Order: sequence, then C-alpha cells, then structure tokens
Amino acid sequence: MIFDDPTQTRLLGSIEANRLVLLCGAGLSIPEPSRLMSAVQVSHKCYDKYQPISVLPPAMRDDIDQLAGHFYSTGEFESVFMGALVPWNDLTGESNSGHAAVADLLISGAVVAALSANFDLLIEQWAHRKRVAMRGALDGQEAQHFGADGSPLVKFHGCLQIDRKRTLWTSAQLVDPTITQRISTCSDWMKLVLPGKDLVVVGFWTDWGYLNSVLASALSTGGFNSVTVVDPACGAALQAKAPTLWTTLTSGTTQFLHIQASGSDALVELQKAFSRVWLKKFYALAKPLLEAEGRPYPPVDLDLPIEDIYDLRRDAEGTPYDRAAHTKDPPAHGASAAFFHSLLLQAHANRQGAWFEYSGKRVRIIQGAGEGINTVRGRYKEPPAATQPDAIVCAGALDLPVPGHLISSGTAASVVRPVPGGSTPWLTLEQARTEFHL
Repeated sequence: MIFDDPTQTRLLGSIEANRLVLLCGAGLSIPEPSRLMSAVQVSHKCYDKYQPISVLPPAMRDDIDQLAGHFYSTGEFESVFMGALVPWNDLTGESNSGHAAVADLLISGAVVAALSANFDLLIEQWAHRKRVAMRGALDGQEAQHFGADGSPLVKFHGCLQIDRKRTLWTSAQLVDPTITQRISTCSDWMKLVLPGKDLVVVGFWTDWGYLNSVLASALSTGGFNSVTVVDPACGAALQAKAPTLWTTLTSGTTQFLHIQASGSDALVELQKAFSRVWLKKFYALAKPLLEAEGRPYPPVDLDLPIEDIYDLRRDAEGTPYDRAAHTKDPPAHGASAAFFHSLLLQAHANRQGAWFEYSGKRVRIIQGAGEGINTVRGRYKEPPAATQPDAIVCAGALDLPVPGHLISSGTAASVVRPVPGGSTPWLTLEQARTEFHL
C-alpha cells in the first residue's frame, strides 16, 4: 500500500470536493508494457547516430537539453535533429496501467486536470480505445476550451502528433515566440486553476531538466492546499536535481508529503480507491428498496482487481465494455441494479469478477435506466470474449412488447433476447427475480 489511510482519505476527500490535480512526469511511459525510452536513452541514440558525421562533445551524449540545443543553434533542429535523429518509432507503444488510471480519472471527472510532461499519446490512446476522443491541450486556451467537455489533459512539453515541430526539447527553444506564447498561456491557465487545489506529483523529476524550470515558473503562484509527491528517489536527490521546483512545491503549501514509490503504482492505487468509493455509493442506492421489503442493508466495500472494479462500474452505469466509465458518482437511476446485486449477495451468490455465479449460471447485471430492454440491448455490440454470461439482468429496463417476445416460464434462461452477435438471454429485474426465485 503506497498511500497510508490518512493520506488516502485526504485524497479521496479532495476528489469529492473537486480539488485534485495530477502532475505526471515522462517516466510514466517507461513501465511495461509501454517501455518507452528515457530522455538519456533518446540522447544516446541521437548522439550515436550522428557520430559518423561529426563527433560532438561527450557531455552532450547524456544531456538531451545540450544535444538538442546544439542543433538549435546551428539551424538544424527541425531538419537534422527532429527530422533524422530522434527515434520517433521508439517513442510509441502500448498504454500501461498508469496511463489507464490517468485517463479514467480524467474521463470520470475525479480530477480537475492532469498536467503531463509526456509528449507520447499513450494516455489519449487508452481513451480512444474506450471511444473517448481525448485531446491533449498544448496551451492555456486549449485547456480552457477542452475543459468545457471534461477535465483537460495539459501537455506542456508538446505532443508527438500535434504540432510536433514545436515539441519542447531544449531550453534554447524558449526564445521562440511560439514556444514562449504557449508556455505563457499555460502559466496563465495554471495560475487560475491551481491555487487552492491538492496537487499529486507522480515521478516528475525526470531527465528533462529544463522542464522543471519551466514548470516551476508556471507554479510560482503557489497557494496549494496540499502537495503529495510520489517518486522513488529520496528528497535530497530530488532537491539536487530540480532545486527550483522543489522549493516551489515545498513552500507553496503547509501540507507537503513525499512518498518514495512508483508513480504508476500510486496512480493505479488512487484509481482503485476512487472506484471503491464509487461502488460504495452505488450499493447504498439499494438501501430504500431493500428496507421497503423488510430486508437488511449491509454496506458493501469490494476489494477486487482494478479490471473487475472498472467493469463493475461500467455495468452499473449502463456502459458497454468497449466504452469508458464516465461518471464521478453512480446515477440515481441505478438503484434497481444495486438492488439486484444485493439480492444475489444476500442469497450467497459467488462473485466472479464483475459478475455473479448463482444456480449454476453466470449472471451479469446491467443498469437499464428506465429504457426499453431492446433499446439497451441494441447498444451492447461488444467485442467477443472468451467467457460469456448465461444471463444478463437489465435492471430498471422496461419489458416493452416486441414481435416474437417470449414470456418467461420460470425456468432458467427462458426469456430469449439474444445479444447482437450472441445468444445470451436478457431479463428485466422482475423476470430475473422469477427466474432465480429471489
């Protein structure tokens, strides 16, 4: 456990109060399965590739700022350095669990914003696979604009795909009016948004040293409610590597905490803690319905793998598995789904991930939100999976008459409503209670 109970409680309270902001370092893209190069590795590859043409000072091989700065000063930054030396294909890969956590927290509105030093597209790619057209904001104006549709991802370093030639590689670029304007608008946006917020910094102290100075300037207004830094290095090492940024963060709040741990692991832990609170709220929706039938309401707190908890959130929202969970709090009309979950739990059904096993059948519960069951079913054109449920309970859906409709006889899986591309029966809450004698 990375966050102790008081810290986790504080961060969850910040989410509830709409005050949490993430600051992610480029190191987020190094863990499996992403395995992107660090700045030093990129510098080595660029230096070595150029060496047959000209032997540059050895110190440049370990310093991407100096190496890129050399080509900027010779007028070969775009043509040679970015056009021929940077190993762009090695800066792409698969999203890892840390990217998934950032994207989920943004899409659901659990965080106000995420500031990222990653110019790769791995956060956005995870969102795109879940049918969310996430874009990285490159300046303050875009952050403000994109924020109208959800919590923005602010990429102050630049973007691999959007305006690649303006990606910030060296402090020498800071004389470029376009770069200066972009950083200025980012700073203005940060000064409006960040005061009073709770900042979680995950592994920012990377080899992109000049970014530390740029960010320190943008954060100079301070006024954070709290700052929590998660980085494996000790405080002395972080201070030595980025003294200005360290001073900015430590002096900008009375609540400063440094935790020596993996930033990616911390993000997943935060995502899971948020999801568990979400599900506690979801199960609490069943309380009035249970009490109306004279049944007890025991609070439910699930400690499942994050993948199962995420699927459970999507089912409770009425969201197919090829799309992203998108709510910060469970919808009130999910009470019927929570009620059937509770009925199965009280009947001692066995949990199988996000589903249940009861009476020898795998049961999946989807929130129907007062729609016709066929309308909901029509949205669920999910990709094939090795394991399929034996019954899908569309709790809260209405059983509207359709041609060929078969009324349940009370035997298991006797209401034939095949999923597009499959044969799993769909049942309303009332039909499911009859089917399973609940």
